[in-house]
Amino acid sequence: MGKRPTGWIPTLILASASALTVILPISGLTTGRWLISLYANPSIPLTALLFSWVLKNAFQMNLLDMRAIQTCRVFSIFAGAALYPMALGAGAFDPYPAGWHFSWLFVILLGATLMLLFLKNRFSVVLLATILAYNLHLLESSNLWDYLVDPILVLVAVAGLTITIVKLWIGKRPGKAGCAINLNRT
Repeated sequence: MGKRPTGWIPTLILASASALTVILPISGLTTGRWLISLYANPSIPLTALLFSWVLKNAFQMNLLDMRAIQTCRVFSIFAGAALYPMALGAGAFDPYPAGWHFSWLFVILLGATLMLLFLKNRFSVVLLATILAYNLHLLESSNLWDYLVDPILVLVAVAGLTITIVKLWIGKRPGKAGCAINLNRT
């Protein structure tokens, strides 16, 4: 198994590539603007997960611990399951309009944030950042759902949770690789 690229050199290379993406014009638009047409609004939790991953790999700093990441995954899957099927017409109720003004969505978010703060879960800070970003209108959208969840976040959450469950399942199976079993009978 090869060594993962960590440290200053890969970080500098990726930062340079990112700067070029933002600066380099193609047909009058920067490459970054072309990419935004594919995926306009990454949610605040997805941004926090990516930022945490970069800090961990580049500087060996853990912004989000595994408990917070697992909480983010579960939260994102539930939020995606509540929003996307119904917004696509799978039910008579569409929750997306609840993000335009003060509604039950804000009350649920407040309750979840306070509960996670009480439990000292770092994901509560991500939810606080989400609320702050929404109040400051940091994304193009003015709907709270767009700050909380996005399709890529849901896919990343499902993949991450699936991998974690499979690893736990494989680790508990009898006769797994690395298990010391004495087959010699004396």
